[in-house]
Amino acid sequence: MLVCIPSLDDGSLDAPVSQHFGRAPGYTIYDTEADAAEAIDNDSDHNGGRRSPPQFIAQTGADVLLTGNLGRKAIERFDQMDIDVYCGAEGTVREAIDQFDAGALDEATPASGCSGHDHDDGHGHGHGDGHDGGHGHSHDHGEGHGHDHGDGPETSTE
Repeated sequence: MLVCIPSLDDGSLDAPVSQHFGRAPGYTIYDTEADAAEAIDNDSDHNGGRRSPPQFIAQTGADVLLTGNLGRKAIERFDQMDIDVYCGAEGTVREAIDQFDAGALDEATPASGCSGHDHDDGHGHGHGDGHDGGHGHSHDHGEGHGHDHGDGPETSTE
């Protein structure tokens, strides 16, 4: 099975998991049968390419995506491509794989989204329509307190 994890730095098993799936600088593709990882650069349309991030991941042959967070539209696209999505991955790529193996990640469906994505205070992140011309990524913290990540460097809001 091929597992895809959005990653930072060199994309190795010890690289941090990127919490912004589409804007991750790269993805780590982990082959569970060969116990081998390959880092690939993200050349999807979020980073100047011509394919959407789900199309880009599908072309790697990945069966599963492990990610911190993901919007419903992307989950729907992955569902249409028969790629299972699990949310809540954090730490390093290796730790995300361990979390998946232990059953500690939430399976995302178009109906449920990333169920662990809301915070206890009710100020969850809304990703569905947060793109501004393909260049931004919004987080809506309820009651209009959202913010936008434009083309600048990746930042964590967690």
